[in-house]
Amino acid sequence: MEWTRSTKKKLASKLKALKPFDPYHSALCTCGPKLPLNVYTGCGYECLYCYTSSYSRGRWGRDSAAWGPRADVVRHLERDITRMDADSELTGLKDLPVVLSLSSDPYPQTPRVSEAKLCLTRRCIELLAGAGFALLMQTKSDLVTRDFDVLPAEKTVVGMTITTLDRTLARKLEPYAPAPSARIEALATAAERGFATLCRIDPLVPGVNDTARQVEDLTNELAAAGVNQVVSSTFKKRRDSAARFASVSGGFPEAAASSEHLYEPNEVSGYRYIIEPERRRRMQMVKAIAESHGLEFSCCREGMPELNTRSCDGQHLLRRPAAGVFTDDRAPVTEPK
Repeated sequence: MEWTRSTKKKLASKLKALKPFDPYHSALCTCGPKLPLNVYTGCGYECLYCYTSSYSRGRWGRDSAAWGPRADVVRHLERDITRMDADSELTGLKDLPVVLSLSSDPYPQTPRVSEAKLCLTRRCIELLAGAGFALLMQTKSDLVTRDFDVLPAEKTVVGMTITTLDRTLARKLEPYAPAPSARIEALATAAERGFATLCRIDPLVPGVNDTARQVEDLTNELAAAGVNQVVSSTFKKRRDSAARFASVSGGFPEAAASSEHLYEPNEVSGYRYIIEPERRRRMQMVKAIAESHGLEFSCCREGMPELNTRSCDGQHLLRRPAAGVFTDDRAPVTEPK
């Protein structure tokens, strides 16, 4: 079965909690077929570069009452799993990995919404693991270590996003996310427990966290922690995230002003990209540093699949035979330029 936009829309219409990834079928995306599960609709970390805030309508911000657990998420997941066993069109989806999460974090921690107390992500992991799914965990939280007892090590990739080692800079970029040191320690613990691991060093923001020294220092720590793969991308501006960065109060107004000439004037799918030569230079820099430490490398939504070692999201790290149920009809592209 081809992983086309029409196929994904048809499959999505039959599911409630799990959805085929990339509903817009972007040619810039090089991810293989997978099923995202967003247990929550936000996270409360207030990252300045957050891209979901542009379309999530109030779901950005630590104190916003517009986000929280998805309604009946556990019951809907149970229903989806049961239906996959009964519906022939859905059966092949059980061979795809489930990623927790993409447009939210599976481990939010605020006074109002706390996965540490609610344990909804943990319950979903138990259901998915029990049904035999492979799992791609993607988070900024060291709370993922709590669930190592229910995550199957042979079928799980533990992914962590870390933009900088600098605690002061991290507090400004990601005010309420766990400290970088805690995230690195979580990756080290995952590697010690036998999990495959990756780190997303993204986004690289011009004038903020994109020097070779910053990336080298972080990658050195990742290699020492036993990380397998580095994934990176550049900061793609959306109107609200660009405004946060340019803000005199809480942003990086000088870096925003000095890097404006690096960005294309026109948007691509709602984003303003850094011009292609500068994006490529940054991705080649991270690739060279990662590989010098023995780590695999991939970039995300840059239109440069030739730079990828293998899969861009760690799917190849899963210790299971490739099912090969779905084929992807998207042609590689090098746009925007």
